[in-house]
Amino acid sequence: MLMPAQLYKDRLYTEYVKTWYKQENMFYTGYTGDRAPEIPDNNYDSHHFVSVDEDDNLIGYISYSVDWGSMNADRFGIISFNKGTLEFARDVYKAICDLFEVYHMNRVSWFAYVENPAIRAYRNFVKKHGGKECGYYRQNAKLQDGKLHDSVEFEILASEFRPRKGKCNG
Repeated sequence: MLMPAQLYKDRLYTEYVKTWYKQENMFYTGYTGDRAPEIPDNNYDSHHFVSVDEDDNLIGYISYSVDWGSMNADRFGIISFNKGTLEFARDVYKAICDLFEVYHMNRVSWFAYVENPAIRAYRNFVKKHGGKECGYYRQNAKLQDGKLHDSVEFEILASEFRPRKGKCNG
């Protein structure tokens, strides 16, 4: 279930810091290091959520920037604290659905590093729900492994979005 990250700041900080030295998480920030997420005290230009299970355990964190002028959501941050959790995947889907159906965004976009294991899921997502890979950037970020990595930009326009069974909540 998606919950505002503001309600879980301390727990989020603890779970997030645990990810810093795990090689599998180096694709999340796109830098050679990391810092704790800055959770704002408002939701004007960014939204921050935690994904929690039925026992209120944190299973992931989702954030993105919002440009209300262009009706664009981008700069996604999606990190799972419990890899392979289907509930987290559902929450990511709900966050994207809400962007189109609740906030009426025109465009949703995000980047992923080519070596990121999640890129397969992102490619499947745009294939199934609309959108496309709209950019390929070579050697554009040095990550914690000290190497330069390529990235791909994905985007979905509202006119292209195809929710499951024709709607998001159902």
